[in-house]
Amino acid sequence: MIETFVFSSESIFLREEDQMKVHQLLDYLKSRKQQIGIVFYDQAMMNQILLEHHLADYLDFSINGEKTGTVPRGLVDFLQVELAHKKVNFISNSLEQLREAKELGFKPIYLAEDCDKEEAPCQSFRDFNQLHLGVIENRFEKLM
Repeated sequence: MIETFVFSSESIFLREEDQMKVHQLLDYLKSRKQQIGIVFYDQAMMNQILLEHHLADYLDFSINGEKTGTVPRGLVDFLQVELAHKKVNFISNSLEQLREAKELGFKPIYLAEDCDKEEAPCQSFRDFNQLHLGVIENRFEKLM
């Protein structure tokens, strides 16, 4: 089953100490033929991150966000078939954005260091390592 993983912002990829874990997760998703995309709000920062961390090869698509913290209408239009089949994960560090994403049909995933301190209305993970393990666990449960 092909799923789509949308990272909500270039800011998720900023921490240097996360880069090895980011690449491991993206390698895993690509090896499983999952679709990977990103919403970006700052073109210059996005270009810098893609080049510095060699992330461009992982992305199947990118969408320019109109307003920080919202889900772009272009993303919803682009993924309408996948959304109808409930196969789109939306990963963000903004709870407000995740609430909006859930209303639009995405499966929200909260990715933030303080995720255990917040009242997250969805799955939450502290870092890319936890997210990676969560994705593997979810796949395993579906096989059972």
